[in-house]
Amino acid sequence: MKRDPGFRRIIKYTYFYEKLEVKDQVILYESFHGKAMVDSPYAIFKMLVNDPKYRGYKHVWALNTSEGNLYAEEYTDHNNVEFVKVHSDKYLKYLASAKYLINNTTFPPYFQKKAGQIYVNTWHGTPLKTLGKDMKGGLGQHKNIQRNFAHTDYLINPNIYTADKLVESHDLAGIYNGTIIHEGYPRVDLTLNANRDEIRNKMARLVTIDKTKKIILYAPTWRGEVNSVSNTKDEIQQIIKELYQKIPDGYQLLLKVHTLMYKHIKNDKRLEEVCIPDWVDTNELLSVVDILITDYSSIFFDYLVTKKPIIFFMYDREIYETERGLYIRLDQLPGPICKDIEEVIDCMKNAEIHLPFYEDKYQKYIKEFCPYDDGHATERNVEIIFQEKHTKNCFRVRNEKRNILLYCGGFLNNGITTSAINLLNNLDYSKYNLVVMDKSNYDATSTENMNKLNPMVKKFFRVGSMNTTIIESYKHNYLINKGLKNESLHKFIPRTLYNREVHRLFGDIEFDIVIDFSGYVPFWSLLFAFGNFKRKVIYQHNDMQAEYDKKINKKYKHRSNMNLIFPIYKYFDKIISVAEHTRDVNKANLQKYIPSEKAAYVHNCIDPEKVQSLVEEKSELLRVSHQQYLVMNNTTQNGILKFKGIMMPEEGKVHFVNMGRLSPEKDQKKLIIAFSKIAEVHDYVRLYIIGEGVLEHELKKLTIQLGVQDKVYFTGQLSNPFQLISTCDCFILSSNHEGQPMVLLEALIVGIPIISTDIPGSRSILQNGYGELVENSVDGLVLGMEKYLMNQLLTREFDYRTYNREALGMFYREVCGEEVEKNSVLQETKLGIYLDHTS
Repeated sequence: MKRDPGFRRIIKYTYFYEKLEVKDQVILYESFHGKAMVDSPYAIFKMLVNDPKYRGYKHVWALNTSEGNLYAEEYTDHNNVEFVKVHSDKYLKYLASAKYLINNTTFPPYFQKKAGQIYVNTWHGTPLKTLGKDMKGGLGQHKNIQRNFAHTDYLINPNIYTADKLVESHDLAGIYNGTIIHEGYPRVDLTLNANRDEIRNKMARLVTIDKTKKIILYAPTWRGEVNSVSNTKDEIQQIIKELYQKIPDGYQLLLKVHTLMYKHIKNDKRLEEVCIPDWVDTNELLSVVDILITDYSSIFFDYLVTKKPIIFFMYDREIYETERGLYIRLDQLPGPICKDIEEVIDCMKNAEIHLPFYEDKYQKYIKEFCPYDDGHATERNVEIIFQEKHTKNCFRVRNEKRNILLYCGGFLNNGITTSAINLLNNLDYSKYNLVVMDKSNYDATSTENMNKLNPMVKKFFRVGSMNTTIIESYKHNYLINKGLKNESLHKFIPRTLYNREVHRLFGDIEFDIVIDFSGYVPFWSLLFAFGNFKRKVIYQHNDMQAEYDKKINKKYKHRSNMNLIFPIYKYFDKIISVAEHTRDVNKANLQKYIPSEKAAYVHNCIDPEKVQSLVEEKSELLRVSHQQYLVMNNTTQNGILKFKGIMMPEEGKVHFVNMGRLSPEKDQKKLIIAFSKIAEVHDYVRLYIIGEGVLEHELKKLTIQLGVQDKVYFTGQLSNPFQLISTCDCFILSSNHEGQPMVLLEALIVGIPIISTDIPGSRSILQNGYGELVENSVDGLVLGMEKYLMNQLLTREFDYRTYNREALGMFYREVCGEEVEKNSVLQETKLGIYLDHTS
């Protein structure tokens, strides 16, 4: 509480959220995070504050500073108007108690709408450039925007095009519970209904302006990513300088930059004579503008209603399209596109001549993007929101599919990630809306894995921290540190905290099924166990007692987490293992925690088409001294090629291959020792080990000690391991415990012979003759490799299509609770496939 102002703010907000009653006639307005009282919230405010029907309402503006703000000064003596700073105590109180919340961007991550509040998000433009998940750059840039939208009751749009883009780009289709409105933008009314003489007089108080001259406005958008805006001040300064020098007679130049860019130039003395302050409403300004120069900004859509010339200055068109992305073809824009200042100057001088040339495009854009901009959009939106007079232009996007929420474990390089990706690439999206919730910050590995998900999957990203009371915070931290193995502690579980956090993250979205697909992360296990969901499922991807006892660098890796997760199994409707044998082991070892009737198993899904396509993928090969290498990465500098490559299998030699995390349970140490014994007798054998992990240094050191460093190849992590695996002779798995090894299923798809230690997870796949099960020891692995070298391994064809259908049937039945018809054992046997039969 002393050292962290963010934590103090959360404590205060939670107190107000829980204790304050909603005040029916209070409206909180916010635009651009409190930077100004502008945009559609301002248009709505102007109507309400002057309308006798709403005389009894109190209007609260989130405004970080009113100093020099002519808009704020106009209302400082109004008894029913109050100004508060974002994050201040008063702001927190109104955020938790005002009935109506109106915002054109987002409220902070700690905000969550409470029962009785009505949240209206007006957004702030028709999108030319991409939004949400469509933006290029880092994953989850839009996380707080998406979270805010999930809380809204109304999303206001200027046209159906914008409504569709907002919904699709923020993964709201099918799950959003609010109402979409496309009755026009209130803010455009500020342009159409403005008193132009008053606006010019107001501008004259701010910048040097000649009332006898026409106005050219340069309004560029911002560059960069949502949380990392590029500083283009120098570019803007140079552009303004050149435009200023050559502006046509009878015109004057003004500058209005995007609110995200304003902080970089607001104190620049060289621009202060032409730069319009951030708190000035753009739409009121547009009413007195005679020529607009912009780039990729949505400002031009609003300006269309003036029917005056627009010039598009896109000096970085190729770079911007590549780095950000656009929705609309630029060659269809209602004005000339210029690449340099000289072209802009020519277009300024001939603006009136160019205008008729673009008449058809101009009218087409007005018809498509401004169909409701008639000066009465504010009135229609207000009647919908405050009087519930819904029109034909109000609609909902919720569908009748069942909503499933999954947490998949961070999308690290492991079997859980592979099985999650395969499952989500196989599910029936005609019946389910699938939402994956995950962390907010991604490295290259997790980004790559996240991007492998089926495009139908809706991705949400956690932002912010739990809204908590002091007591709830203490209880939560105590449970995280001490666990719940003591039954008496269960009465102290802060269930309200976890329900509140679910609501903070997902707003009004309702989920029928939640799946903790990871089963290793206490935070998500707690949220899913105690959240208000209809059906709750948690997965066990391994022998969980063995995981509990696993040590890495002399420390128990999972023990602390499992001390909390094991005791809350009972709060889930189903505890799913990934194989029958694994379920039986977990039931036996954890019978204290697993109610027998809740234990079930569901096989992992596979993606055979993807594996086969990767086998056939022609990765770059390079021949050096009669030996082929699989090129991992390469650079060319000053005519010199540098590359890292993996030696491909050589003719006349036998190549064993292992793939998995380099960690104790995979036990590549045992495999290397066994291989060294085989290599003593058979000089022509080689071993590939694909993967990375904490034991890499130790394992490489072991190969040197055993004298096989020239015969064991550590490849590291491969984006496509299957081209290498398919050229090897035999796959070998040395694990001490597994749930249901994905690598064995993938090896079966590749069609390579398999040797595996006889552990429950591997037995569930190979026991019917699909591979060689050997004793879990060095001697067992030696025997298996000898059998392969003597051509004594039996293999059996794997019917992966039928396997996948059965795995999906299990998922729908056990996880989703559907009635799924089971194939008979006789039918399965005729198909000649492995299936781990239920009773």
